[in-house]
Amino acid sequence: MTSLVTLTTDFGTSSGYVAQMKGRFFKALCQGMSGETSPLADCQLIDLAHDIPEHDIRSAAWFAATSCFSFPPQTLHLMVVDPGVGTSRQIIYVEMGDQRFLVPNNGLLSLSARQHTPTAIHPVQTTHPVSKTFHGRDIFAPTAAQIVLGRTSCLGPAISELLSLSWPEPKETQKSVDGEIVHIDHFGNLITNLPDELTPALQDKGRLSCNGTPINHIVSTYGEAEKGSIVGLAGSQGFVEIAVVEGRADKYLDARIGTPVHIAR
Repeated sequence: MTSLVTLTTDFGTSSGYVAQMKGRFFKALCQGMSGETSPLADCQLIDLAHDIPEHDIRSAAWFAATSCFSFPPQTLHLMVVDPGVGTSRQIIYVEMGDQRFLVPNNGLLSLSARQHTPTAIHPVQTTHPVSKTFHGRDIFAPTAAQIVLGRTSCLGPAISELLSLSWPEPKETQKSVDGEIVHIDHFGNLITNLPDELTPALQDKGRLSCNGTPINHIVSTYGEAEKGSIVGLAGSQGFVEIAVVEGRADKYLDARIGTPVHIAR
C-alpha cells in the first residue's frame, strides 16, 4: 500500500525551503531503502499549504484540525510552523484519530486534541548534526522518512501530554451568547466559535452582531442574498460564519482574530 505523507509549512513557495525539505525527505527515503526495488513508488508526498501565516501557531492548529482528518487512515502529516526552532521545544510524533503527525510541540495540535484523544506521543531523538535554524530540513524531513520506512529508533519513550494553547469558548447568559472570531478564511469570511446549532435560533428570534454591527440577514447559502450583503449562516466547519456575498467580511467589519460576536436572545 502506498504511504501518504502531507507537508504543511509557513515557508511560502519561493524561498527554496520547501524544496530543500522535499529533497532531504526523498534522499533519506532512498538511502533507507538502498538495494530495494522502486523505493519512491511506495510513498506519495502531498503539499497541503505553505502559506500558513508566518509564525502563527493558532492558524496552523485550525488548519490541522479542519483539514488533516479528511485523509485516509495512517496518513503522516508533516507540519512545520515553528517559531521556536532551535530552542528547547520538542519535536514530537503523535497518533490521534486515525492519523499520524510529526510536529513541533508548541500547541499546533491543540484543537485537534480537543476533538481526537491522542493515543501515542513520542519525542523525536536526534543524534546527527543539525542547523539551529532549519529543523524542517535537518530533523523533520529525515525523521518522516524513517517513520514511513517503519523505523522507530528515532523516537523516544512515550510522553503523556501535548503542549496546549487555550481556545476561547462561547459564554452564555440568559440574555446572550458571546463569542469571538477564531478564523478568517481566504475569502474574508469570519468563522466564529459559536456552534452552528445556534443558527435556527438566529433565524427565529436571535440577533447576531459582530464588533457592534448587527447581522440581520441569516441565510442557508451565500446565493440567497444579493451581492454585497452581509449575512450570517451555518458554515461548513460546524460554526456560525459571517460573510459578505462576493466580498470580504473582514474588511467590511474591520474584524480580526478575537473580534467579539454577540447573539442577543
